[in-house]
Amino acid sequence: MEKYLALLRQSGADLARVIDPKTVATAPWVAFKCQYGCPYYGKNLCCPPRTPAWRETQAMLDCFDTAILFRCHDITAASPLALEAVRRLFRDGYYKATALGSGPCLLCEACDPAGCRHPGQAVPSMEACGIDVFATARANGMAVATLADETQQQNCFGLVLVE
Repeated sequence: MEKYLALLRQSGADLARVIDPKTVATAPWVAFKCQYGCPYYGKNLCCPPRTPAWRETQAMLDCFDTAILFRCHDITAASPLALEAVRRLFRDGYYKATALGSGPCLLCEACDPAGCRHPGQAVPSMEACGIDVFATARANGMAVATLADETQQQNCFGLVLVE
């Protein structure tokens, strides 16, 4: 896994750790927060209600033995980093490798309701799938806090699931 941790670090992640998927926290309140607080809710194919609910995500997490949690500070970087790691893992024989990013999909100005225009690049976020990112980061020794204002550095997390 060190090869993939190095890839993530060289590509913009300041932290990347192999974790146990059992430490990834899911909760029903996460989608509620998306529904009542995010302007992308229902407008993006990678956002709720079009993403797996927290129970589906938990069932998926239970299919994996290993995961990589990483942090970067650019909202546009986490999803592409997770996707690139998954591509490399797949080529190396990890056929179940799955990526989850951070924040809404920003590939298009507006989603096409008929289907994704960039299916090879679009990645749902951890939070869109019901993952409590704060609890997950903290359970794995990564510092994360709410931002007091827009000038503070963002913490954006990605998750790569590996068999």
